[in-house]
Amino acid sequence: MSHAICVQMFEEASLENAQMVIEQAVEKAGLRRHSDYIARVVLLCTPHFAPFLQDVAQCCISKTNCMNVWGGCASGLLGEGQVFSNEATILVAVFGKEFEVRQDETFDKNAALTLLIVEHEQTLTDHWKLADREPESSRVDADAMGLLSYGANYAKMPRVENGRLCDESISSTKLLVENPLVLNSEGLAFLSPARTVSESNGLFLIRVADEKAAVALKCPSEQPRPVGLRLQVIHEQGESWIPVMEIHADGTLGLAAPVMKGQQVRLAQRTPKAIDVEIKTWMPAVNTHFNNKAPEIGILFAGFERSQMCHADDNDIDSVISHFPDTEWIGVFGQAAWLNNADTVVTPPRNNRLSLCLFNSPQI
Repeated sequence: MSHAICVQMFEEASLENAQMVIEQAVEKAGLRRHSDYIARVVLLCTPHFAPFLQDVAQCCISKTNCMNVWGGCASGLLGEGQVFSNEATILVAVFGKEFEVRQDETFDKNAALTLLIVEHEQTLTDHWKLADREPESSRVDADAMGLLSYGANYAKMPRVENGRLCDESISSTKLLVENPLVLNSEGLAFLSPARTVSESNGLFLIRVADEKAAVALKCPSEQPRPVGLRLQVIHEQGESWIPVMEIHADGTLGLAAPVMKGQQVRLAQRTPKAIDVEIKTWMPAVNTHFNNKAPEIGILFAGFERSQMCHADDNDIDSVISHFPDTEWIGVFGQAAWLNNADTVVTPPRNNRLSLCLFNSPQI
């Protein structure tokens, strides 16, 4: 085995407990510290480990003889088929030399997968351009997965790159992976196709496509609970989201922000079954891509924190991993997830987004 993923929950966070998990990962991978080459270490922790994350990272370097230690603290983790968030938890994944990105790589089926953690959304527009439109399908041409990592009330979550606490705006690492497939889930059910605003007045959306707004947008008779409706506004470049505050008897929608005549809009709501519908659209492509065999490894980034307008509970994650019972998972949950393709942000950061990459171990 050239890789291993270990995750463990503890009653309290301590350097000794972290060291135990690091040692378990190295042993599980069957890699010897001095004679085998460990190319990358992924170190992910709940915020309980934040005060001494630098010590944990240094311990990783010592125990693996690898400087390429990447990761940080996040609000939740997925590993060994479980979600961890409230208890002190650490996840360590070690990858052997097969996963080292090489300049002379000649195998088309192998590709470099970049993992990114940044604090705030402004970093993206400072470094990359935004795509004109999001992909229409759940399968996305992307070579990088990203997560906004700040915590509730904008609390800082320390990040690690090259074994040190990261002072830069972007923390990143690369893995050479075989046969990658990137999938994206909105976790939302759109109630109608995009339609044009005919009449609005301040915060009131009155008519759409020359019909009452509620009728044209297939609005339910009352706000779904516990999560309300959101109005997606489609711009020439990108999109924005506006919460629906009220549904009036005359079909007018009261909004948290105004929309203008001529804009394209559509309503969306989160439903407990939205992810199940999306997975059904994934599976034919997954089965074809991996020749009806289970992908070996999955990495999942999800934005869970900004609001409940997202994959709000463990049931959605259970749905994902239940469809891939023989796949090993590394999952990290933060404020918002996005996908890049080279220097372009192809799916913008969104709190309801769940992105994953399925792949196999490359062969030397």
